[in-house]
Amino acid sequence: MSITVFCSGKGAPGVTTLVSATGAVWSSPRPVLVAECDPSGNDLAVRFGLNPGLGMTSLVLDSRSERNDTPLDNHIQVLPGGLAALVGPVSAAAARRLDTELAQVGVGVLPSGHDVLVDCGRIVDGCRGQEELLTVAGHVVLVIRPDPAGIAHARAALGAVRSVAPRRPCSVITVGTSSYPVGEIEDALEVTVAAAVPHDHTAAAIIGGAPGRATRLTRSRLVATARNVAIRLAAHRDSMSSPPSKVARPEAAAPVPGAALTTDGAGRASTNGHKRWM
Repeated sequence: MSITVFCSGKGAPGVTTLVSATGAVWSSPRPVLVAECDPSGNDLAVRFGLNPGLGMTSLVLDSRSERNDTPLDNHIQVLPGGLAALVGPVSAAAARRLDTELAQVGVGVLPSGHDVLVDCGRIVDGCRGQEELLTVAGHVVLVIRPDPAGIAHARAALGAVRSVAPRRPCSVITVGTSSYPVGEIEDALEVTVAAAVPHDHTAAAIIGGAPGRATRLTRSRLVATARNVAIRLAAHRDSMSSPPSKVARPEAAAPVPGAALTTDGAGRASTNGHKRWM
């Protein structure tokens, strides 16, 4: 199992959208799974009309019961297109309770044999479950807006991450245009900028469940950048489990092949073709 934690400093820079896009184009011999663990509240259940109590909440509660042999599939919900998800509760109060429960049962509750992409949302002081996830992550990705406020909040968030998990590898992904060169952002934060995600409101809306053509995603720079992110994270994951070797940094995203329209249970065209972007 590998665990990659995506988080942010403040605001809504698009962590959930980036996690979903990265999971959709993830390449690994193991199955990929998105887990929502944002202590401020989660989004996937609302975006896709899923049951917010079936996912991380049911998995953690089942692990605390005397009979905790419920199959993992009973906790997973599948996003349109096939991306598996352990969704989290929507309300902040329920999300904080889940965080407390997760701290007590431990992150071993996450399924072995999977690559787990964890949406931790905003770093919140005192959230022990979130801290547990940071301490075991193979990589921590901080998603930021590359403006003065975003960089300032990123410095604070990185300080919090390093205080909890000082040895965890960290990188930054910027979302939106910036007037700062990448080198200046890296110097300010003392961490590598792994990717710069362009503004693509249409593609982001489709990934979030809005109607749209699947071909729009195949041409999306957001999806192409997410593929680059997946490549870099996979290279890091593999380097951690094999002898060190020089890994070339991808300079440009690979073309995204044509996507096919899928249908939902009612036979309607579905354009959230997560696994169809491959």
